Amino acid sequence: MKLCDLTCYMNTKKSISQIQDPMVLLDPVSLCDVLREWAPVLERVLGPEDHTRPTEITNQEERTLEEEELVSSMSCCVGVQPEIYSPNLDESATLSEEEDLGESIPCSTAPVRAPFPPLASHVELIQLFSPKPLPPDLQADLSQLACLYLEMGCPGRGGIESVCVFLRRYFFLLDQERVRKMCMLRYREHREVMKAYIAGMLEFTQASKVVEVIQKGDLLKSLRSLRELQPWNAPLLLSHLYRLYDKHGEVAVRAYPQFYPTILPSDIMAMALPSHYLPYLDNLVQSRAEQQRLSFLGSLLQPETLRQDWLELALSHDAPQREDTLAPDGQPRWRSHFFSWGYGRLLSLLIRLPADLASKQKMLEMCRTHGYWMGYLYLCRELQRRPEAFSAICRLDDMTLLEGDDGIVPQSLDEWVVLLQLSQQISSSDEAPAASALPSSPNGSCSDDTNGTSDSSPDLSDGSTDWSIRISPENVILRLMQVFGPDRALTALQEHGIQVDLGSRSTLVCDLLRMAEKRQRALIQTMLERCDRFLWSQQA
Repeated sequence: MKLCDLTCYMNTKKSISQIQDPMVLLDPVSLCDVLREWAPVLERVLGPEDHTRPTEITNQEERTLEEEELVSSMSCCVGVQPEIYSPNLDESATLSEEEDLGESIPCSTAPVRAPFPPLASHVELIQLFSPKPLPPDLQADLSQLACLYLEMGCPGRGGIESVCVFLRRYFFLLDQERVRKMCMLRYREHREVMKAYIAGMLEFTQASKVVEVIQKGDLLKSLRSLRELQPWNAPLLLSHLYRLYDKHGEVAVRAYPQFYPTILPSDIMAMALPSHYLPYLDNLVQSRAEQQRLSFLGSLLQPETLRQDWLELALSHDAPQREDTLAPDGQPRWRSHFFSWGYGRLLSLLIRLPADLASKQKMLEMCRTHGYWMGYLYLCRELQRRPEAFSAICRLDDMTLLEGDDGIVPQSLDEWVVLLQLSQQISSSDEAPAASALPSSPNGSCSDDTNGTSDSSPDLSDGSTDWSIRISPENVILRLMQVFGPDRALTALQEHGIQVDLGSRSTLVCDLLRMAEKRQRALIQTMLERCDRFLWSQQA
C-alpha cells in the first residue's frame, strides 16, 4: 500500500472531523482553511500523474510532528482497517513504480503545486470514474469535502479556470445536483463553469436510451421519452434538454415549461439565447391560471435583479421600432401606444409586481427609452409623477387614457387646468398632427416581428378618425364641464387666465349640460322635500 493512499485516508478523516465542529463549520475562513489543507492531498493521490521532477528539493528532513506520527502509525492502521486497501494491490508493484520514478519521496514532503493547474499539453478530459478503487466510506467522505470545497469557492483563488479544472478532474466525486445549484448561485456570472458541468453530464448520460431517440430528430417522440422518465432526476433531465435544444433550438425551449419545477428558469437562462429564453418564460407564466400569474412570476425573481434583465429582454425583442414610438426629442409619437408588443402580457406583469422605489424608477426609465408608453404611464401613476403622465397622454392624444381603472384620472380642478394648458401648448406647436396628416389607422407600421399577443388597436380602417377621444383643448374643456359643471368650470378657467373659445357644437353641449344640471338639482330638491314631508308625517 502506498503511503500517499494512507495519507489521503487519514487527512480525509481528519478534515471530516474538523468540519463537524460548529466553530469551524459556521466560520467561512476556518472552513476554507481546513479544505485548502486537505485539497493538496487529494490532488497528489487522485489527480493526474505528474512525471515532472522538481529541480530542487529543500529540507527533505523537515517534517511536522503530525506527519511523523502518521508514518510511524502506518502499520497499526493497516492492521486495524484492512478494508481501506484494495485486495488486488501489490506492495512490491508499488515499490517498483516508485523506483521507476527515481528515489522514493514521501507524499507529505513532495513540493506543493499551484491549486489544480490545467495540463499544459492538452485540454483535460472529464474524469467520470475514479482512477483507483475507493472504499465506499472513503468515497462518501471525499465527495462531501470535494463538493464543499467547490461550494466555498476555494479553487477560485487560482482563477475561474482552476474551478473548471477541479470540476473536470474530480467529476466522479461531485454530487451532480449540488454542482448544478452552485453553478446557478455561486458561479452564475461564470458561464464556463456551467459549460464544464454540462459537458460532464452529457458525457455521463451518453449511454442512455433517450439519447438515441433525441438523435433521430423527432421532437415529439423525444419529449414523450423524457416524460416517461418520471420521477425526474434534475441533472440527468437537464443534460437531455441541452441535447434537444442543440438540435431543435427555440422550438424545443417553448415546450420546456412542462418540466417545471424540476428544471427552473435559471437553468433555461443558462442554456438558451435571450431571444429563445423569452418564449419559454412567457409560456411558463401563461401556463398558470390568470389570478396566479402575478404571484407566480414574483416567485421566479430570485434574485430580484432578474426583473431588470427580463424587462430589458421583453422590451428589446419582438417589439416596435423605436423610431415608430419615440420622436427625435424622446417624447411619445402620436398614438404610438397602440402598437402591439410581442411580450406585452409579460411586460404588464413585470411592472405590476411589488418593487422598491429605486426599481420602479429604473423600470420607468426603461419603458420611456423603449417607447413602451402603457408601462410608462402605469409607473408614473405609481410614483405620483402625474404631470409627466399628463404630458405623455397629451402627446399620445387619447382621452381614454384618462378613464377607467388603469387610466390616470385628474383628481382636482388644478390637475384639469394643467392638462388643459398642456393640450393647448401641444396643439399650438408643430407636434400636433394636422387633420390631413392623421392616418386612417393609429397602428402605422409595426415592426415585422410582432406576434400580436397584445391587445389590438381600435379599428379605424374606414378612413375616419374618432375625434371625440382626441385630447384637444375643446375636448378637455367639455370633459371638465361634465365633471364640475359648466358654470364652475368656466369660472375656474377665467380665474387661471385661460381663454375659452368654444365652437358651435361645444356651445350646444355646454347648454345641454346646464339644462341637465338644473333638472338634476330640481330632481334632488323634489326628493328632499318628499323625504322631509315623510319624516314629519311619521312624527305626527
